[in-house]
This record gives sequence, C-alpha cells and structure tokens, in this order.
Amino acid sequence: MSLQIHAVAEIDLSDLRSLVVDNLVALLGDGARLVENMPQIDGCCVATSDMHDGTVLLSFDAVDAQRALLSGLGWMDRLGSETAALFLQDYQPPTRLLVLAPAAPPGLTLFSGSCNISWRHIQVLSVNGELGMVITPVVEEAAAVAPIRPERRPTIVESVLNPEEEQHFSQL
Repeated sequence: MSLQIHAVAEIDLSDLRSLVVDNLVALLGDGARLVENMPQIDGCCVATSDMHDGTVLLSFDAVDAQRALLSGLGWMDRLGSETAALFLQDYQPPTRLLVLAPAAPPGLTLFSGSCNISWRHIQVLSVNGELGMVITPVVEEAAAVAPIRPERRPTIVESVLNPEEEQHFSQL
C-alpha cells in the first residue's frame, strides 16, 4: 500500500476549523478545550482554554497569514470589551492570541506590544484523501516588544527666556 500525500491548496473553512479543534492538545498542551460560553465568533477563530494561560483565542487561515492576524486582533478587541462580559456569566476575556498560518504574519512584532500574540506554522495535507494538519513549532518566535508608553510632558511650561528677551517679546 502506498501513501498519497500532497499539500492542500484550498480548504473549506469548516474543515480547517475541525482540524484546529481536533489538534487543540497539540497546539496548547494537555487540558486544552473549547470555551463554551463565548459570544458567537466567525469561522476563522476559536476560543479555547488551557491549563496555564486561561482563555486563548486561536485565529487561523491556511493561506493568508495577515488575514489570520487581523481577524484575531479584531476578535481580541471585541471579546475584551466590557460589553461581552455583561451578557455572559463567569466570562473571562482571552488573555492570549495564537495565530495559525503558513508563514509569519506581517506586522506580528508591531502588534505584539499591545497584546500577548504568538504564532505557529501550519500546513494542511491530504493523506490518502484524508485531511490532516502539520503543526511546526516556531524556533525564533518574535521577541515581545514592550508597549509604547505616551511621553509625560509637564503641563506648565516655564519660561526659558531671560528677562531682556521676555520684555522684547511682550512688546510685540
């Protein structure tokens, strides 16, 4: 019997979602599970829970890494709002975003300063007609960038002019 293995160029979003859900333990470790009390999330994001970090949002795309990142960031913003907590009992917003994509998403390091983001390389394969997913750990994960803090400026500006200059400018 020979194995027929080839990369899948296009995959239905529901099939990709099923592959991600089937591989939660491989992605997040033992104890990983879907979070049931999350608001409705679109097809390319899954809210999960793991034993260490609490609620983790998985955002995935088999082709477009940037779409996976932007979709995940959008849902992190929506799910992190206080509005979501008003409708759900014992609601915990996601604390981390894990992007699953075929390449590093452009802008990942830029956004990593605003929230906890990481990514994993995925590739969808067909083995004898059955779909499977290869998850490759990223060796050089983007270094966490500290959020940019606004510069504090004094509210009262002291005069830096000498008395002679002050007199000259007051006459103008």
